[in-house]
Amino acid sequence: MDKRLFDLLFSLKQTLQVDEDFHVISGYRSPKTNQMLASRSSGVAKKSYHMKGMAMDIALPDVNLKDLRDAAISLKLGGVGYYPSSGFVHVDTGPVRTW
Repeated sequence: MDKRLFDLLFSLKQTLQVDEDFHVISGYRSPKTNQMLASRSSGVAKKSYHMKGMAMDIALPDVNLKDLRDAAISLKLGGVGYYPSSGFVHVDTGPVRTW
């Protein structure tokens, strides 16, 4: 896993001023697993940062998902995807972008 991802998560907890643990929905994915997920959903990138150990899909149960997304965006440390119907925010250490 990219150690910058853990730095991003640490900074995110500091920004939100919370001590609770992240709920990790998805972290590293093998190419085979990513391909299977991509075949089932158009929301899964074929060249996902998950396969490089550079991404996590996360939630914090006591933090509103919009607040989690906004805090991640404010850090400007990588990509931030917002998936409210699935109950998680994607963060990665790739280029700064949002969706």
